[in-house]
Amino acid sequence: MVYWIIIMSTFVLDQLTKARAEKFFVYRPVNLLGGILSLTYVQNRGGAFSILEGKRRFFIIVSIILILFLCYVIFKSTNNLYKFSFSLIVGGATGNLFDRIIKGYVVDFIDIKVIPVFNLADFFITCGVFLLIFLILREGGEELFLKKKP
Repeated sequence: MVYWIIIMSTFVLDQLTKARAEKFFVYRPVNLLGGILSLTYVQNRGGAFSILEGKRRFFIIVSIILILFLCYVIFKSTNNLYKFSFSLIVGGATGNLFDRIIKGYVVDFIDIKVIPVFNLADFFITCGVFLLIFLILREGGEELFLKKKP
């Protein structure tokens, strides 16, 4: 049950911050930390780093398949850290999927000058992936998919 709360919390937090970005940063970007960080509204019509721009249906289909698969893995897995990492990924992917379906683009607004503009959904996905990589490297991936503990 806790993992569904994590998924919903990341989704809601992502959508709330995107709504604020649409309201406050469309015409007035905000510079923070001496210009290293800005809050700047961007419509991303592609994937990560705006790759495959205009391939909305592709991203919707791939996102739905990924979300359903990871929800199945969360349900079947016995390892709580794997479940947590998958929950972050699912919550973030759901936030971006929602944008793609409802708006036709993903709202990005966090602009750290050395990387492309992103949003909280992207942040949650990235954290989940890094945690997953760490767990696989630490444990050899032995409990990654559906392996039951003795």
